[in-house]
Parts: sequence; structure tokens; C-alpha cells
Amino acid sequence: MKKTLLIIVLVICFVFLASCGNRKVGIDIYQSFNKAYVNVGGEWKELSIKSWRDFSEGDEVQIVTTNGEVYLTHYSNMILVNKK
Repeated sequence: MKKTLLIIVLVICFVFLASCGNRKVGIDIYQSFNKAYVNVGGEWKELSIKSWRDFSEGDEVQIVTTNGEVYLTHYSNMILVNKK
């Protein structure tokens, strides 16, 4: 009985975690990026990231650059990169 219950719980956890993609799931997983490429008016800009944030209600990302500019865009218009 315990083995069956454990398997059911593991399957439920796996499905829950797999369906969430890049979203926060109960725990805060920190992802660090220092560059972003953003499509602005058909032109790709390289930005140095101070901080970034995604929103659980949609596919928007807010990027704050090192010089204080703020960009709010859709995931399809940007690429986050961790360059060394």
C-alpha cells in the first residue's frame, strides 16, 4: 500500500512540475542572466541586465538595465543570456 501511494504522489509531482515550465513552483528558483537581446521596432538591442522579472499571469518579462531603462516585452521578443 505504501509503495502504491508513493508512486501516485511521485507521478502527481512529476506532472505538476513538468507542466509549469519556467514558472515558480512553490520554491523560488533563482536564475541569473546578465545580458538580454530585445527586439525593439524590428531592431535587436543588446542590454546589460541589472534585474529581471517574469509575471505568472502571462508571458511578459520586465528587464531593468544597468543604466536604469525599463523594458516590458513578451518572451517571443527577447533572449536572456548569461555571458561570462
